[in-house]
Amino acid sequence: MISERFMHVIEMCSNAIAGRARSHRLLIALGIAVLMSGQAAAESCAELREQHGEDHVSIHCGGAPSATLDADGRLWVAFVQNKHVYVSRSDDNGEKYTAPVKVNAIPEDTEFNGENRPKIIVAESGEVLLSWTTKTSPNFTGEIRFTRSIDSGKTFETPRTMNDDGLMTGHRFDSLFLTESGKLYLTWIDKRDLDAASARNESYPGAAIYYTVSEDLGATFTQNFRVSRNSCECCRIAIAPHGEDEVAILWRQIYDEEIRDHAIAVLGAEGEVTGLNRATVDDWYINACPHHGPTMVQADAEGEYHISWFSAGNLHSGIHYGRYDMASGVAEDIIKVDGTPGAGHPYLAKHDDTLFIVWKGFNGIASQLQMMQSRDNGASWSEPQTLFNTERASDHPLLVSSEHGVFLSWSSEEFGYMFKELSHEN
Repeated sequence: MISERFMHVIEMCSNAIAGRARSHRLLIALGIAVLMSGQAAAESCAELREQHGEDHVSIHCGGAPSATLDADGRLWVAFVQNKHVYVSRSDDNGEKYTAPVKVNAIPEDTEFNGENRPKIIVAESGEVLLSWTTKTSPNFTGEIRFTRSIDSGKTFETPRTMNDDGLMTGHRFDSLFLTESGKLYLTWIDKRDLDAASARNESYPGAAIYYTVSEDLGATFTQNFRVSRNSCECCRIAIAPHGEDEVAILWRQIYDEEIRDHAIAVLGAEGEVTGLNRATVDDWYINACPHHGPTMVQADAEGEYHISWFSAGNLHSGIHYGRYDMASGVAEDIIKVDGTPGAGHPYLAKHDDTLFIVWKGFNGIASQLQMMQSRDNGASWSEPQTLFNTERASDHPLLVSSEHGVFLSWSSEEFGYMFKELSHEN
């Protein structure tokens, strides 16, 4: 698709421009001295390669890291380097890391960008669960891959392909979630229906959403189930719990063949899809892939979700927040988080009674990592706080939440990989 390729080129050019800018390290707001307290500053990849050589494998040099905390509060991070997925663990919240363990013995052309990165979960019983997307050609085709470790991350099983159609087509942008009852959901964007429609000479905008489920922590999976036709082709899928056994997902959907807003649905372990509805009404007319997926966390009330998203629509433009009610099918308390040019990629998390949102902004010179908080279920929010500034290339910010707090997971050319608690000031 030319439009998708065009969006990829824009993103690559933006990163290149940022990388040529002069180095600038300004840490303001949030009491950054407190944020860094007790932890060594992250090392840049350039510093590590100078010390250990160009082939040095490190969480600070790897692409698109994703993090999770296990039941004991230990940090696990998956990242991509030299066509391999690696996993490192930290027992001190990111001050020191174990030697990276290679997940896939055979090199794969694994996706590693802000919207499409490996996912990692550690079950309470200790299994380390991983999914990712592997590209199978230059034309946006791929496979959804999964593996696990049953020996606490020392070794990993041979990766398996999760899409069951056997087609050389698009399977990308996977999301992984483990429910309270132990059901493992894996969902992704899939183009098998597009291929079938093309064979019939029928029009088919976009792609589709598919998923599979494991009830034995990844030993076996169900067949693939379809959630919805005509999804956007290249935006991450947000996923959150719905009761003990089900999940809710939020994704960018194509409406009326030209509008790219968002849809929401509840998925069951045997292929049941309920609550399918339009979640945002922005009227964004665009025949291209925005590479701006949504984010979602469960609210206090049953069937309610905090959601945040980016749009350049006629009704809403910029980053917005809202609270979606499954019962009414309506998003309420919608506010504009940031409407300035360059703002994007929000991420939500919740701890105790505080809701956090982080995103990347742009002040005309540097990318700014920003945060707001709400202590009244999203009804009102604090003023934006700037956590970090960098004029060099940086990843999208992610948040990791557990009973221990909310943590920022973020990688940049200037600072390397960092994992910092944000909830300690509440």
